[in-house]
Amino acid sequence: MRKFIAQNLGAVLLLILASGCAVQQQPTQFSPLNASATPVRLRLDKQVDFSLSTGYSRTLKSGSLWTDIGSVTEGEVLKPYHGVFTLEGSNVQEAYLVVASNNMLTGFYLPYEHKFSPIGTQISLPLSKQE
Repeated sequence: MRKFIAQNLGAVLLLILASGCAVQQQPTQFSPLNASATPVRLRLDKQVDFSLSTGYSRTLKSGSLWTDIGSVTEGEVLKPYHGVFTLEGSNVQEAYLVVASNNMLTGFYLPYEHKFSPIGTQISLPLSKQE
């Protein structure tokens, strides 16, 4: 019996370690841009690397373009102009950047969950307007 427990305990621990942490989420209220407003397109001028509380790392590529699509309480919501940006934890979720007025990344808007995921330590983003 002890041998059976020891063998299965190892498998259970391995599954727990492999599952990763869930992406932290909290309620927020998304307000889309007014239909008559012209969306602002922003360019990331320098690559930004960071780690998430889930243990995964992400990279925002230099030259990537982001479109302001609205806001949440925590800041402006920027959607990738081309492609998809995701967060990884116990699963993979599409995410948009949430940026405060001082170009600080405060976290991510999760469009399918309609929730905000804070980043922990805010990160300065070198953004410039694209014409």
